[in-house]
Amino acid sequence: MNFPLALASRLRSFTLPIVLLMAAGITITFLVVPVRTWLSQQDLLDSRSRQYGVYEEVNDALQDEVDALSAPTGVRQAIRSQLGYLLPNERRIPLLAQPEAPVTLPDRWPYTLVAGIVSVRETQQVGVAEGNLDLFDPARP
Repeated sequence: MNFPLALASRLRSFTLPIVLLMAAGITITFLVVPVRTWLSQQDLLDSRSRQYGVYEEVNDALQDEVDALSAPTGVRQAIRSQLGYLLPNERRIPLLAQPEAPVTLPDRWPYTLVAGIVSVRETQQVGVAEGNLDLFDPARP
C-alpha cells in the first residue's frame, strides 16, 4: 500500500469527528447560548415590569392621598378619622351598648383593681341611664 494513501485515510477518519465537534461548538456558541440568554432576559424583564406596575399603583394611591390632603375638607376629614376630632358643636354618641358580662374575679391583687374599675363603669352607666351623668370622652374637647 502506498504510504500517502494510508496517511490520508487515517487523517480522514480523524477529521470527520473533529469537523463535527467544531460544527457543534459553533452551533452552540452562536445559537444556543444567545437564545438562552435572550429567554432569561425576557423573564427578568417580565418580573421587573410587574414590579414597576405595583410601584405605579402605590404611587398613584399616595398621590390621591396627597391630593385629598391638599384641600381643607380632606385635612378635616383626616383629622376626624385618625384623631377623633370633633367640632365644638358636635357630640360623640356611642353606637354600641356596653356588654353586660358577669364579673367574678378573685379577691386579690391585681384583680381588685380591675373589679374597682368595673364597678366605677357600672355606676357611671347607671348615672348616664338616669340622666345624672354624662359619659367621659377624652376625645371631646
